[in-house]
Amino acid sequence: MSPSRGPGISTVTAHLRRAVGNADWQFLGEALHPQVHWSAPRPGARACRGRSRVLSRCARLHTRLSGVTVEETFMYPGAIVLGLWLRLGTSTPDSDGLGCPVSDELVYQVLDVVDGLVVRITGYTDRTQALTAAYDGPAATF
Repeated sequence: MSPSRGPGISTVTAHLRRAVGNADWQFLGEALHPQVHWSAPRPGARACRGRSRVLSRCARLHTRLSGVTVEETFMYPGAIVLGLWLRLGTSTPDSDGLGCPVSDELVYQVLDVVDGLVVRITGYTDRTQALTAAYDGPAATF
């Protein structure tokens, strides 16, 4: 697999921004590899693998938050960084390992893209760490 095949990185980025901005998880699923892996930015938050599990997690997170806004976007040849403002809803603090914030928070999701599909999503609370990880690109093997 190579980062250069499939839809261009700008096309995938636009797709992701629209999906997150509209909380359209089905539309988001079109950009995810069937075996996508997602790890949350907080220690102790559970990772998950597989398109259906990632989409389920997105839907559950959405119910716990009052809003998610794409604050900034960075594109690299093999990765995308989405800076997301998570606005805490009226739910209780994280009790199910989803990694929800305890207050409004800016987090960074690094999405490794291979053959036009997101293969890995890694959460960061630090912008510099996220940008460094994205610059390094997707792992050689998936």
